[in-house]
Amino acid sequence: MQTTATPPALREISAVRGGPGRRFGAFTVTADDRRVRIGHDLDDDEVSEALIPAMSRDLLATGVLHTVDEFHRAVTALVTCRDATWEECWSAYYRSSITALASGVCPFSPVHDRAVAEMVGHSAVEIGCCFGFLSLRLAREGVRTVAADLDPAVLGLLRSCAPADGPLPSPICLDARTTPLAPAATDTVYLVHVLEHVDEEPGWDMVREALRLARRRVVIAVPFETVAVTQYGHVRTFDVPTLTALAARIEAVGDGRASRVRTRVDEHHGGWLVVDR
Repeated sequence: MQTTATPPALREISAVRGGPGRRFGAFTVTADDRRVRIGHDLDDDEVSEALIPAMSRDLLATGVLHTVDEFHRAVTALVTCRDATWEECWSAYYRSSITALASGVCPFSPVHDRAVAEMVGHSAVEIGCCFGFLSLRLAREGVRTVAADLDPAVLGLLRSCAPADGPLPSPICLDARTTPLAPAATDTVYLVHVLEHVDEEPGWDMVREALRLARRRVVIAVPFETVAVTQYGHVRTFDVPTLTALAARIEAVGDGRASRVRTRVDEHHGGWLVVDR
């Protein structure tokens, strides 16, 4: 007789200020098979994108959180455990994250700095924008920016909670492999820390689509890992030889138009592949 394994129950994830529990870095934790409660003593401005690597180190690498879904729900719980409305909590997260990224204290700051430095022209599409922090920075620097993602929830946060004290990107929900956007729709297309989340052929579809959309440049950035960090949702790894092979594949097929493309690969807080027409 065949039996079907019962899937593990979805654990409730919550966060509170203070609270008893076992110490894991900046957090105290009580956990069982049904729930995880994360305690913290962080100031409001410390709850930002800069905290994500610490959460990964202290809660994912230690086994407190088991899955990508639990990690995402833990981030949400931490952001929204303030005595404020949902919108106020997420708005505070956007403000703190923008400040952390701009000041350089966020581990992602060098990636964003490099991405902005690679911008050419006056318009951009960021594919896989997540919360949209890079798109927000591009928009604030005068670039007409489309922030594209497959997740309507994060785009909803970008629409409703990003600070409105400057230009904003235009959020659009789409599948990056087959977008409805016109060929050569924008000057620069970004795939920043996206390809490690998808297998090789779906990733190639995204690259081909980025090439179709870009008038002038495609900017690809990936982390360099020896083992894919599955807790982040990574399914494959990259290094310089891997990116060089991808560059050769791009040069072999071109951009789907009459023009030839030029590529360059280098390392800077991960790997970079830049494609120019």
